[in-house]
This record gives sequence, structure tokens and C-alpha cells, in this order.
Amino acid sequence: MALYKAEGYVIGAKNWGETDRMMVFFTKERGIVKAMAFGCRRPRSPLAAGMQMFSLLDMQLAEGKRVDTVRQCAIRHSHQTLREDLSAIAYAAFVAELLRAFLPEGEPEPNAYERLGKIFSSFEWRNPRVTAIAAAFQLMEFTGLQLHYKCCVHCACAVHEDAFFSIEEGGVLCSNCRENGAISFPKELQTLILALRDFDWDTHTSIHIAASLLVQAEQILLAYLEHLLGRPMKSLQFIRQLT
Repeated sequence: MALYKAEGYVIGAKNWGETDRMMVFFTKERGIVKAMAFGCRRPRSPLAAGMQMFSLLDMQLAEGKRVDTVRQCAIRHSHQTLREDLSAIAYAAFVAELLRAFLPEGEPEPNAYERLGKIFSSFEWRNPRVTAIAAAFQLMEFTGLQLHYKCCVHCACAVHEDAFFSIEEGGVLCSNCRENGAISFPKELQTLILALRDFDWDTHTSIHIAASLLVQAEQILLAYLEHLLGRPMKSLQFIRQLT
């Protein structure tokens, strides 16, 4: 089996048998990679510390016919502060699920990869709910399934005023193109979503948002993701248990 090295974040882990885990990594070199970590649940396993959600690892993996195997790993950043906060864990898990659901395996996405590191670090000190919503709007831009906020998805005219939003169409509708089922999309909401989508994670300021607008942005995001998946995001169950 050919060996290869990869740098990546742990974005998924599922217990397998008594001592193993099926892992999902978002790697710099290969994008989404699924790999078995054999024996990692044994207390003395050299892989045990690294196979934790949200960790940034330097890894050596072996290619397999069906699934790759983790051979070695070194922790570059454990994001321990994130993992000590249940609310941050819940919302970071939502971001990880989004990546697993919408990014293809084996295709590098360097911009999303760089963004994810800043997002996980932000969970350690920023409001986790706002961080997750901003992260989702940003990361969807790299999936080819991004929402459209500036121009009507029917007639392509620029939208500068209060308008409407179609979950099925994945974007804004002008007043002339309004259709049944479209929801209200006020100008302030458009401004907020664009600000979240374009937020610079390198700034050291908190994100302050009116609660009512945040709820509306969240509702549009979750409804669209459910429309694409045909089901609610699984991580929402954990989030709701904490609220």
C-alpha cells in the first residue's frame, strides 16, 4: 500500500468495533479523506490523542482499496479550549457536518481549508452560534451550492430593497418575480448575511448582531440545508439539547 503524508483537521469520527474508529479528515492536500484508525481507542495507542474532533494533525496514511488507514499522527493544534466548551463543541460539530455533507472526497479546497482553521480558532472565544452561522454561509461558497443574495434568481436584476427569498431556488426574488412560498427578505437581512459571508476572521473584534435578524438568517440557512439534504442536519439535535 502506498504511503502518503497529509495535514488535516478531524471533522468526523465513528466508533468501529471495539477499538477502532472510522475517521473523516479535511486535508490540505486531498480535501475530504476517510480513513480507519485501527486500535486508536486503546488507552496506550499512539493514535489515541490525535483522533479527537477538531484537532489539526500531521499524518502518515496508507492508501487502501476500500478505505485508507492512519499509520501515524502528530498533533499540531488540539483546539483544547474549543473541546472544553459544550456549546462550542455543538456548533463546531455543525460546521464539520456541513463540510462532510457538501464537499466531495479527494478534491483539495485550499481556500476552505485555510478558512476552517480560523473558524475553529474563533470558536474558542467568539459567540459559537454566530460563529457557526457565519462559517456556514462562508463555507457554502466553496461547494457550488451557495445561496444568492444580490440579484434575483429569476430575472437577474440587482436587488437593493426589501425583497423575497425562495428556499427551493436558493436565492432572492425581486418583487416582480415573487412566487408562492417565498419568504420576506428585508434589506437589513440581506446586509447581515453578506456581512457574515464576508466576515474577516483575522479581525479581533466580536460580532454583534440584532437577535431578530440572526434568527431570520439562521432560519434561511437551515431551511436551505434541509432542502438540499432532504433531512435536518443531525448536529442540530445536540444543539437543541443545550438550549
